[in-house]
Amino acid sequence: MENSTIISEITPVFRPYLQCLYQDLELGLSKAKVELERISGSFEGIDCQLRLVLPYCSKKLKWEVIFDPNTPWFPPDFRFDDENFMSNANEDILVKELPSLCNWNASDPKALCDVISELIKLYKTYQMQKLNDEDSRATFEYNALLGNILTTEHDVEVWVGGNLIQFLIKLKVQTSKLPDLYNEGTEINPGIDTALLLVRYPNSTNAELILSPFLSKVLGNITLPLMQQAGVLMDYVPMVTNLLNSKIQDVIRNDKLKRELLAQLIVKYEGAVLEHDATSAALLLEINDFHWILQINIVYHSTKGKPKSKVLPNCPYNNFEGYIEQQIEIFKNECKGIIPSSQVLNIDN
Repeated sequence: MENSTIISEITPVFRPYLQCLYQDLELGLSKAKVELERISGSFEGIDCQLRLVLPYCSKKLKWEVIFDPNTPWFPPDFRFDDENFMSNANEDILVKELPSLCNWNASDPKALCDVISELIKLYKTYQMQKLNDEDSRATFEYNALLGNILTTEHDVEVWVGGNLIQFLIKLKVQTSKLPDLYNEGTEINPGIDTALLLVRYPNSTNAELILSPFLSKVLGNITLPLMQQAGVLMDYVPMVTNLLNSKIQDVIRNDKLKRELLAQLIVKYEGAVLEHDATSAALLLEINDFHWILQINIVYHSTKGKPKSKVLPNCPYNNFEGYIEQQIEIFKNECKGIIPSSQVLNIDN
C-alpha cells in the first residue's frame, strides 16, 4: 500500500514510469520487486523525486530518482548511495552502457525500467572491478568458480565493501516437474526455480541458502554442509546443488507413490468414494448397517527409506472418530521418536 501511495503523490506525468517499475521490473538473481521510499526530510519537490530500493547480491541499494517538472521530457537525474559509482563516467561510457538514458523516450512507460536495468548491469561491472583490485582469497575463489561448467558470470552477483566481500550464486536446480505436482500458489510465489547461495568472505565457513517461497514450501528446512567439507567454492557449489536436486527428486518420487496408492484405494472402493484429490480421499463405508466416513490423507514418513505402518487394535463403536484421532497422534509421535513404539513395523516388501 505504501508503494501505491508514493506513486499517487508523484506528478501525474511521471507516474507511468513508476507504475511500470513497481509492477513489472524484477531485478537480479533474486527476481525481487523494486520498492519505493519517500526521501525523508524533503518537502520541496516531493511530487517529482523518490528513492528506489533495489535488490542486489542480497543487499538493498538505495538510489534516488529526481525528475524535473519544468522539463518533463528530459530524463531524470540519479543520486547513488555509493558516491564512487559513476563518478568517472564519461560520454562514451554513457552512450555505450546506458543507451536508454541517452536516448530517453518520454512517451514510453518502460523508459525508467530500461535505464534501471542498464544501471544495475553497470553496477555489477563496477563491483567486479573492485573485486579484481583485491588480492584476496575471495578473488581466487570467484575465478576458480567460473571454471566450473555449472556456473557462469551471469549466475553470480558480487559485492565488495570495506573488509567484506560477498557472492550471491544461482544454483542449477532441476524443478521442471514440480509445477505439475505443486501448482497451487505458484501465481503468488513466482520464480519457482530460484535457489541462491550467499557466501561471505573472509568468514566463509558458513554459507546461507536462499530459496524462493515456492521451493521453501516444497523442500522445508535444508541443513547445509559446512564449507570446509568441500574446501573451495568450486566444489561446494556442486555439492549443495546435488543436495537440493536429490531432495527435489525425493519429493517427486514420494508424490508419485502417494498418487499411486490413492489410485489403488479409489479403484478398490470405487462405489464408496465421496470425494478425492491428489493426496486425500473420503470414503463412505458400511458394515452391518453401521455407516461411517473414512477420511484418508496420505503423507510420507520412513525409517531407512522404508515406510512405517501401525496395526490398530479393534476400534470401538463409541467415540470412533475421537479414537482414530488419538491413535493418529500417537503414531505421529512414535514416528518422531517421542513415544517408544510397540506396534510400528518396517515394511520390507
